[in-house]
Amino acid sequence: MRISLLNFAATITLSLVGNALAVSSYPVVRPDQQAIATATKWLSMVDTGEYAESYSMFPARIRSGGFEKNWIGYLRAKRAPLGRPLSRKFVKAQFTKTLPGSPDGYYEFFTYHTSFQHKTQAAEQVTLTKESGHWQVSGYRL
Repeated sequence: MRISLLNFAATITLSLVGNALAVSSYPVVRPDQQAIATATKWLSMVDTGEYAESYSMFPARIRSGGFEKNWIGYLRAKRAPLGRPLSRKFVKAQFTKTLPGSPDGYYEFFTYHTSFQHKTQAAEQVTLTKESGHWQVSGYRL
């Protein structure tokens, strides 16, 4: 179990670092309003500690990995200690049709500047994908 958790942590870390580096090169676009609505709903779930529900909104290809407990643990360790958000400002949207390690498709990356109870300045990034005809959150970085 310990090795599994270490592998999960390493995978999350590498994917987040990789996504952060890759996202900076994608063009800034006007955000899709349906994607904004999806991200807003998803973030509100995370804000209120509904971590299992946030996982259930991921695309099937991500949920099929069976990492729900790891996801919940990750959010409890990284997000929960920050407390509730005091403000969240949308900064930009970026778009690509190709993403390393993921199938080609439609991806939007939303960056927010957020102030939490226990962290005054933070940046959040929500990754959305349109795999099943509608936008779904497929990643989150704090």
